[in-house]
Amino acid sequence: MPYLPYAYRHPEYWQRIQADSKAGGDKIASRKMFDESERRHPVREEERIRVEKIRGKLIFIGAEDDVLWDTCKYIRRMEARLEALPHECSYESWLYEHGTHFVFPESLMRQMLPLASGLFVSFMFRAGKEHPRECRQTRIDIDRRLKQALAAWRDGR
Repeated sequence: MPYLPYAYRHPEYWQRIQADSKAGGDKIASRKMFDESERRHPVREEERIRVEKIRGKLIFIGAEDDVLWDTCKYIRRMEARLEALPHECSYESWLYEHGTHFVFPESLMRQMLPLASGLFVSFMFRAGKEHPRECRQTRIDIDRRLKQALAAWRDGR
């Protein structure tokens, strides 16, 4: 299966992730590595996700402060692809300023980490520490909107 090759190989790969994580105050960060990978090897058609072949409802969710990769850029790329190509799906994009890489519904975060979901996000990501209220509000909003979307799908709306 074609894929975007990483800009770095072992051990430089992990050294870059560690350096970027430390520089940004995150426990893990790889966004610069993905950006550099794409700069060195522009994404070719065979490496793109063929979202136009998906039949059904798509919901793209991302946060601008995701430090693992540029989620919102990739979502916008998929939106542009759907605008340019025929497809049989409907889609929505929910892009948030804050939310970190963990843009999960709040109820799911509480199930995964019942006592410390907000603390975990703050511990892992600088943005979670600097914007805990906004990150939590993002998760609450995703939870609400996803429940509505699932109910509409279930009810055939």
